[in-house]
Amino acid sequence: MAKQTKRYLTSMTVTKRKTFLYFTTISLFVVGFYIARLRSSAPKYDTQHGQFVSKTFRNSSVMHGKSKLPCKEITQVVYIKTHKTASSTTNSVVQRFGYNRGLVFALPKDGHIFNERHLFTRQLLQYQRPPSNQSIHFNIIASHLRYNRPELDKVVPNATYITIIRNPIHRFESAFGFNNYASKLKLTKSKNPLEEFMKNPDKYVKRIRGVTRDLLRNGMSFSLGFDHRFDDSDSAINEMIDKLDNELDLVLISDYFEESLVLLKNVLCWKFDDILYISKRIRSENRRYMISKSVADRILKWNKADVKLYEHFNYTFWKKVNIYGADFYKELQEYRTRLQQFQEECVDKNQTKILDGREEAIIRRAKSSIQCRLAFITTAPFHNILKKEAAESYNISTKNGTEHR
Repeated sequence: MAKQTKRYLTSMTVTKRKTFLYFTTISLFVVGFYIARLRSSAPKYDTQHGQFVSKTFRNSSVMHGKSKLPCKEITQVVYIKTHKTASSTTNSVVQRFGYNRGLVFALPKDGHIFNERHLFTRQLLQYQRPPSNQSIHFNIIASHLRYNRPELDKVVPNATYITIIRNPIHRFESAFGFNNYASKLKLTKSKNPLEEFMKNPDKYVKRIRGVTRDLLRNGMSFSLGFDHRFDDSDSAINEMIDKLDNELDLVLISDYFEESLVLLKNVLCWKFDDILYISKRIRSENRRYMISKSVADRILKWNKADVKLYEHFNYTFWKKVNIYGADFYKELQEYRTRLQQFQEECVDKNQTKILDGREEAIIRRAKSSIQCRLAFITTAPFHNILKKEAAESYNISTKNGTEHR
């Protein structure tokens, strides 16, 4: 190629040669600049601090401020829970919003989980239709399930779809400790069970079955409908991300939890009071592991789909934030002030307790408001409240001669 170019230049006149070299140089500069921009725009993983560095675009002149037109509060919501991503805390926010407004929840037949192994279907619902005295359709679904858009659309029509994800390294370490994988994998004698597992994950994962195994690798992607057969397929992972990017309205990032909730408020046209929260399911210290750089690198490789998922939606998250401009950070400051006041009102800072050896629970003040009490209710007990109210509504409908199937 070099010889052909040299012969071609020799045969050219001096003027043509200068013109050719000029445009070639310009072309190479433009291509190089474009490639550099593409590389710089992607989130980078900071191995020293164990986190992805987000591209915030806060000073970009390309993005525009959000319109200040009045908006209508959104009450049709599908919230896809993922594991160890602050999803229970977020779920409490969604549940409290729906409960305060008397909205109708689509609920599972048993407990607070639909089915975490198989994709969601309507057959998993406790009731196929809402009570006729309340609504013609369900308003909210916020229970653990595996994402399946066509079926969910039939249960909560015209919904806004949201989910939450987390830095894959931190999420994996949290899930490994909280779910006591050391015991499940028979690694309790190891000094660092997580490090031991990551030396040969394909070997150890064979020791477990069922959803426990399903959630151990690419757990966020699996909950969002990804098939484990394609854990190592770049094309399948990219296809999943493209699909989710088209179908989900908002992906929260738990590493930036308060920013996420302010963005949620704006997307759903909710109020500050709707997004106040009390943290749920905080992992106790005895379920935490130290992670070296080599272990972090192995976690990233083992969870390739989750890494790409996080990189993509961390990038788009900050683009959404930037759309709101400087006003977003004013709202964030106002929210943090309100949140601090709410938590001081609700939380007894002198007390904590450990639940089942793995969870550190925050204690509510003895005398606190109804909203404080609601904010403290965890996922399963809140489901029991919702199920009790649903049963009463269906019982009323049945007495009035309305049949539900």
